This record gives sequence, C-alpha cells and structure tokens, in this order.
Amino acid sequence: MLYSKVWIKGSVLSLVSFIVSWLILEGVSGMLLRLKENASKSSAQFTAKENKSSETKNTLVLIKNDALGILRLAPGPYNVSYVVKQTDSLDNAHTLPEKTVSITYHIDSLSRRITPFDSSRAVGKYALFLGCSFTYGESVADSSTLPYFFGKDTGYRPYNYGVSGYSPSHMLALQQSVNMRNEVAEKNGIAIYTYIEDHLARVAPSTKWIYNSKGYWPNVNPNTVTVEGTYAEKHPILLELIQGMYKSNIVNLFNVNFPRRYSTEQYERFVAIVKKSEELYRKQFGNDNFYVVIFPAYPMPAELRQLFEQAHLNVIDYSALFSWKATYDGMHPDGDAYRRVAEKLAHDLPLAFPQSGSTM
Repeated sequence: MLYSKVWIKGSVLSLVSFIVSWLILEGVSGMLLRLKENASKSSAQFTAKENKSSETKNTLVLIKNDALGILRLAPGPYNVSYVVKQTDSLDNAHTLPEKTVSITYHIDSLSRRITPFDSSRAVGKYALFLGCSFTYGESVADSSTLPYFFGKDTGYRPYNYGVSGYSPSHMLALQQSVNMRNEVAEKNGIAIYTYIEDHLARVAPSTKWIYNSKGYWPNVNPNTVTVEGTYAEKHPILLELIQGMYKSNIVNLFNVNFPRRYSTEQYERFVAIVKKSEELYRKQFGNDNFYVVIFPAYPMPAELRQLFEQAHLNVIDYSALFSWKATYDGMHPDGDAYRRVAEKLAHDLPLAFPQSGSTM
C-alpha cells in the first residue's frame, strides 16, 4: 500500500514537472518566434534593396471543386502588384524611391491562363502545359511564361493548365474532371508536366501542406490511383491532430514538418500518379507524347528517377541546365529562365519523339 502511494505521488510529480517544463519551453519558443519574425522583417527590408519585393495586392477569385479538392481561377484579368525598393547601381548604400510593379494575369472561360500566340506561325499542333506555379508563370506577364516562349519558338499552340500550388495529385484530379481533348482545337501535339522538388511534399502530403490548406487537398486512393474527395473528408482525425500540432510554438520554431524523408513506397505512389496522368492523357489524345520536365535547380532523387524510367515515362532532365534569378516575389523564376528552358525544349523535344520511356 505504501509502495503504491509512493508510485502515485512520483507519477503525479513527474507529470506536473513535464507540464511545467513544456509550458516554459512553449513560452520561450513563443518569444524566440517573435524575435525571429522581427529579424525576418529587418532582413526583408535589407534584401528588398537588392530588388526583391513584397506582394501588396492580390484579387484572384478561385473556383472550388469540393469533390476533388482542387481550386482553379475564375475567368477574367487579375492584377498583382509588388513594391520594389531600388538601389543606385553606382552606390548600393543609396536607396532610390520605391516603385510599384503590376503583373496582369488573363484567365479564359475554361480557367486556363491565356497565352499570347502568333497564329500566323502556327504549325497545327498543340502543347499542353501541366503543373504548378512554374507552369502557370507566377509573378511574370502572360508573355513571359514557359508556355508562351515554347509556342513562340515552335509554332505549337500552347495551352496553360498550370495552377499555383498544384502537384501531380492536382493534375490527376484536373484530368479526371476535365476532358481536355474537347478544349483543344489541334489534333496532334505534346503534353509537358513540369517537376519541382516540392511536388514530393505535396503528393505525400506533408503536414505543412495539409495545415496550410486546411485539408482542402485531393485525396488519392492508392489502390485505384484516382482522386476521391478531399483529405479533410477522408482523414478528419489526422487533420485535427495536424492542426493541433501547429498550435505549438515549439513546432513552429523548429519548423517541424512530416515526412522528414521519403520512403520507397512514397516514391512509388508519386510515380504511379504521374503514370496515371500519362495514361489519361493518352486515352484522351491518342498519343504517347507526354513528358516530365525536371526544372533547373531541382534535381530529382536517384531512386525516384529510376522509378520513372521503370514506368517508361519520358523524362527530360534540366536540373543542372542553369541557375535562375527570381522574379518580383523572390521565389519564382523570372521570364528569362522560362525563355531558356523553352529554347532548350524546342531543340530537344523532336529528338525525343521516336521513343517512349526515354531519358534526356
């Protein structure tokens, strides 16, 4: 009996000690987070002198597809403005007056970004572009995107199906819900999916992406490789746990995000989703001209690359092609980067047509 009381007392003291320690750590972490935020603001002001900027206006209107957990832009022009701090090229310490730079996005009736195209140079073929902001052309003009430059260089009419924040899971959901064949005039052409490393986290999906999206994320059935509902709908308990986790100052201070590393199973699921997208493309368009383009500065893990080859997917690796400069938002490539990728694609793609499952 005495031993039992001692054990209970010890357990209670341990629990109280743990709670007190946790609360202290939470308080200290909260203080450090505030200091970190203030330092980031100071750093942002400094880097702004190097022609980086902050977004000041965004009026994008989104159309939701609750059955698949995807968002698309509503038709119309949208203006996004950036305040750019300039410096004197001869005297970096001398700051010039700020200037505002506006980018206009034009979206057609089918929720695609409009790509200017010279019809007099058309060769009667299409070029579908699938992917995220690197396909869409975040922070660059309609005439500075990857689809634009490719159309200009080749005469293939470009169709921009990219949406900021998308992943292969979103691409699959889009193909499930839209018959692109009915939205494209030309009979023959190609499809290009632009890969960046963060797509792995989006397909996993990582806890950060689920938290930031509040679970409004396409849920892929691993058995059928089809999108069925949203993450919030299919995994409500996990969503609650993730949302609770990110209320912790400790978690936010150390930028905790899972998974930390990707397993072979996750790589296989990633490739299976891209392969399913290729199959849907082939079913709709009747050809095998579906290409995975690895964007410069985003090398693909060797194991994932091998799985792509085993799945007989056409991979064009531009990861080591060049280093690119960011545009006004400080995160995405500028127009020159897209121009250089498009030029290389225009040169390389005809060489890739004869074989399936090739790697370049």
